[in-house]
Amino acid sequence: MDAAVVVKDEVVAPEQQRSGAGRSLQPPERRSVKRAEAQEPAAEFADLYQRLAAPFDSTFKDIRGGVELEYITGEQCVSRLNEVLGVAGWSFRILEHGIHAEADEAWVLGELTASFGGALVTRQQFGSQKIKRSRSSGTPLDIGFDLKGAATDALKKCASLLGVGLYLSRKEAPEAANGATNGHAHGQANGVTAAEPERLVCDVCGEELRETRFRDGTVWTPLQLAGYGRRKHSRTLCMTHYREANDARRRAEVTLEEMPF
Repeated sequence: MDAAVVVKDEVVAPEQQRSGAGRSLQPPERRSVKRAEAQEPAAEFADLYQRLAAPFDSTFKDIRGGVELEYITGEQCVSRLNEVLGVAGWSFRILEHGIHAEADEAWVLGELTASFGGALVTRQQFGSQKIKRSRSSGTPLDIGFDLKGAATDALKKCASLLGVGLYLSRKEAPEAANGATNGHAHGQANGVTAAEPERLVCDVCGEELRETRFRDGTVWTPLQLAGYGRRKHSRTLCMTHYREANDARRRAEVTLEEMPF
């Protein structure tokens, strides 16, 4: 004979157990509470991400490999992590590090661990920095400082995977190029010829500036090369004379360093 089953201090007969009679059902209010509790972590995550990914009041710009980059400092990155996650809410460590002789760079592999509402999130990224060398002897000035810079670069890249400064890496559609294309087609349709681009020539030899490709894949357009020459040497220079002007400036700086004062 089947024994009776006790459910929450109530005796349920075997026949009721098989038929489902006497089974307690959750009231709608309890189901609503459970749904709300399940939504709370998601809402907290969304709030944390929005605060981490918020735009910065100030950023910095630099030209690397002929490309203008907008970035934040390591101090800005650390401050954002401390303010949003708390000092005890994240940690960063170096997993590997080394020197890339061919690229003349210090590199590190960093790992960022952050707490999102009790859940641990881990992100890894590489960072690098060019080794700073003495202009007179060519020896490294401070390898430790270069590794520190590479570690900061790795930290910022890891933090970007959590939203910190991620908007600075956003690539926008080349509106200018599209506009030029559309304008050219529109001008042809109306019988108007589009204006020819400016012809850039070297102020020293008169040679027309050409596109320059470097071993690392970087490309300088004639307009970029002209801009660098004007900014550094106040002249429009071809790549040959641009390099010669750079070498002459470096030699002059070394001479000044070696002069006794």
